[in-house]
Amino acid sequence: MFSKDQDQIIQEGLDFIDEEFDEGVSQALASLTEIGKGYLSERKELEAEQTVAFIKEIGKAAALQGMENAAVNAIRSLDKMLQCSMKQNMENTTVKVLLSFGTIGKIAVEQQLETVAKLAASMLGKSGNTAALLNKEKETIAVTIGLGEIGKAVARIKYPDVSENAAICISCLGDTGKLAAQRTLEEAAIGAEIMLEEMAVAAMEENLQSATGNIAASIEEIGKSAEEEEMENAVFQAASALQTIVSSAGNRYLNDASIAARVALDTFNELDIINNDDSIKRIEEIREMMKSLWVNLK
Repeated sequence: MFSKDQDQIIQEGLDFIDEEFDEGVSQALASLTEIGKGYLSERKELEAEQTVAFIKEIGKAAALQGMENAAVNAIRSLDKMLQCSMKQNMENTTVKVLLSFGTIGKIAVEQQLETVAKLAASMLGKSGNTAALLNKEKETIAVTIGLGEIGKAVARIKYPDVSENAAICISCLGDTGKLAAQRTLEEAAIGAEIMLEEMAVAAMEENLQSATGNIAASIEEIGKSAEEEEMENAVFQAASALQTIVSSAGNRYLNDASIAARVALDTFNELDIINNDDSIKRIEEIREMMKSLWVNLK
């Protein structure tokens, strides 16, 4: 049960967005954050998750309204919730926060609020490394989903090929996926590879050659780390993603990207990239799980 005060704060926050009153939105977010942290300290996870959802809704509305400062404040409020939920080891709340970064960041890209998108992606990148080091696989997967959704939005918005946000998403996905592989978190490593592949497809549709080549390099790094840990499914997904890039880039005459992906693909042992029905089935299961997580919790 949520208090009348909290309901009132949420409505005021949304009203302040309609009025484009930054200070009012900031005050509403600060109040919600304190309420949420209280729920977390009392281990009231359902209430905490709902507060995260309210903060996310304010952040989304602010981004849609083009209110950069308010959207940034929403992300910072979510980060405070994240620190508390991780300290309390409350997985579901942590996952909700991480996906909320992705939601606000994706909308920010679409509204061309680059500072907001950059902050959301950076928060996810930092969180991905932390989650992987702590062997928290579900949280690491949530990070890869959030980064991937922001990255795909960046590619589709037709930013220049040298977009800083594109570079951040590619780099963070690569780092998180590589670390996940090194920690033998196979589902998370595959998750990073899947999102990088989807980002590459979006980039190739916009003829972003440099970004596609950088994505290929990141996939190669994850795949090689997976190979060292003898994670067959993750190696197979890396090789499959690179084969997709080689073919699609070649068809679009993105020769530099196609060559970069071919060179990356050639670093894998031939035995590792033979079609494997078990790997295909497992990767598809992970792909569907990730889609469900994004749709149900975004």
